[in-house]
Amino acid sequence: MTGCLKVPDDATEDPETNAAPKSAEEVLARFITALGGEEKLKALKQRTVEARMIVKPEVGCAEDDEQCMREEQVGSFLLQKADGFRLYRSTVLGDQLEERGYDGETGWQYVGGVLRKDDPMMAEVSREDSILHWYFGLQGRGIKLTLEPPRDKDFDGQPRTLDGVRWTIAERPDATKTMWFDRETGLLHEERVETTTEDGTEIGQRMIYGDYREVDGVKIAHDLRLIHSLGERSQEIQFVSTRVHHEPIADEKFMVPDVPPPKPLEDRVLSTLIAARSEAAAAPKDRDAQLRLARAAWAAAHFDEVGAAAEATLKLDSKEIEALWYLARLRILQGRWSEGAKLLKRAAKGGTAGALVAAQEVWMYNHKRDFKNVAAALERASPNNAHLAGRFRSFAGSPLSVRFGKDDKGKTACATTVKLDPESPLAVFEATLGGQKIPVVVDTAATDLIIDDELAKAAGVIIRSSTPIAQGAEMGHGQLKTMNIGDAIVENVPVDVLPKATMGQLPGSIPPRAVVGVRLLERFQVTIDMPARAFTLVDTSKRCKSALAERRVGETTPFWIHETHFIYAHAELNNAEGLFWVNTGMQGVAVAANKRAYAHAGVLPPANAAQGEVAIVDLRRVVIPGAISLDKQRGAYGYFNQEQSSDQFRVDGMIGLELLGKTTKWTIDFDERKFYFSPSSK
Repeated sequence: MTGCLKVPDDATEDPETNAAPKSAEEVLARFITALGGEEKLKALKQRTVEARMIVKPEVGCAEDDEQCMREEQVGSFLLQKADGFRLYRSTVLGDQLEERGYDGETGWQYVGGVLRKDDPMMAEVSREDSILHWYFGLQGRGIKLTLEPPRDKDFDGQPRTLDGVRWTIAERPDATKTMWFDRETGLLHEERVETTTEDGTEIGQRMIYGDYREVDGVKIAHDLRLIHSLGERSQEIQFVSTRVHHEPIADEKFMVPDVPPPKPLEDRVLSTLIAARSEAAAAPKDRDAQLRLARAAWAAAHFDEVGAAAEATLKLDSKEIEALWYLARLRILQGRWSEGAKLLKRAAKGGTAGALVAAQEVWMYNHKRDFKNVAAALERASPNNAHLAGRFRSFAGSPLSVRFGKDDKGKTACATTVKLDPESPLAVFEATLGGQKIPVVVDTAATDLIIDDELAKAAGVIIRSSTPIAQGAEMGHGQLKTMNIGDAIVENVPVDVLPKATMGQLPGSIPPRAVVGVRLLERFQVTIDMPARAFTLVDTSKRCKSALAERRVGETTPFWIHETHFIYAHAELNNAEGLFWVNTGMQGVAVAANKRAYAHAGVLPPANAAQGEVAIVDLRRVVIPGAISLDKQRGAYGYFNQEQSSDQFRVDGMIGLELLGKTTKWTIDFDERKFYFSPSSK
């Protein structure tokens, strides 16, 4: 092995010498001799250490700190190492088991049924930790030794001459440590690592070795004290070896474990609904039982059941305010505006807070494109909305309008179809805006039309207000005079204006310069045919009744629109139900669910996911009830964290075109609040 240290002749002749060492290398050479010598050490190819672990109470905790460990705990510890950079260690404390390993290439950790693989930085740490004879081959590992001034007392204040060696890894300065060797015995006595956080808090870790005993001709410390410190707080963990041996270790011990599929987590929201449903069925004349069902159904996003239970409650008590409130919000989700408006008035009369009622009115008038009433409702909702209300009031005299050109028979067309970019994973089409032909992406996660600032300037868009966004930039708000999508002419379009650099980050063979959102799309019946790369808009006016009916074919599933643009639909992950936000701007995966939804589906965090990072998980099946069922789909883990809407119904994640439009023609019928799925034109 390269870089092996040789014991100097004078140390070999007199290993008990008390002369001060002249170099760090000499200190380490004395240590190797004290352990038993290079030949005996290298003859050992593996080692197992079984120990009792004593976790002592923390010192320096604040009196009211509930996280402080105040009582001693006893557990067990197992450490196994073998040549070839292989490591396994396990810690058992109470009913908690933590395992860590390195198989020569991959580092891993298994805790609480969750397997995680090391990221590159942690894998490097695991590789260094896995070395059985860590005192050999330093040069090849990029390790530099520096002699430190000696000490005359140890950590406990006892007289002892200690020679210090500073251990530095060239590529990992954060791993620098100082080791202190007993000059009389040559054995390692203390090891210390210290760092400082950004706020100046000192973090320290000190290991104190003792009770060296001979095993198979070499000395091994049988007592280790590990002392962690963070500022004024500290805690000591003692490891007392009960058995140390060098017997062969099975290769499987070091390998990444094959984790069995987890048991799906109980969906408590759904369990509550099932219980409430049973109670309501047993007591059909009990107002409170019916109300509890409406409440539970709302939380679980079983909206049809919400309506039935709320109406049943109101039949028993027409003034029950909570039932009125559920029913009013449901009708707005369904786009049944006149019913929703009447119910909101009844709810307000019954005592529902005016700000809550006004917020619902904002969303309702927004979808009706009644900007004057949007502004008034915004001001009723909060005095802080005055600036936003002014923006909508400025649109009132120029309402959004749509007209179609003539078809090949000279009649006003009802539909127009444009091609989608064949290279983009998203639905990207070409439109004419401000006299320029530009690529536009269909994004149901957006509210209005979004364009870049250069395009806005060329099209004569006047910025009437702005909103701060990341890194000091601003999003401007204005109105676009005209936009052409095929034969459809859209006028007086509310637009949000972003810097061109931000728009340029969107995918596609040509980065889109515009994004079209829900408030513009809902003026049409929309069909996206990704396999055939076609995008169709149909006029929703009465004259186009037959054109609309043409696309109302195939399998259907309902959807709901919440607030200004959030389109929600039910979906199932591995048979676990949930409510998902439809986001056609999401690419690369079918689903991005929150951790709770994945747990309901029996999906663990991906083993290769670093803490806080987005990773990919495999899903056995994803289903849109009654419409789509796709096996072996990919999901993003760690990207979506929201669990509830502003109206307190469940939200489980997002679904995108990889699921909704990958294999079928998909129609969004805003009037009926239904998705239609039929075979692609291709």
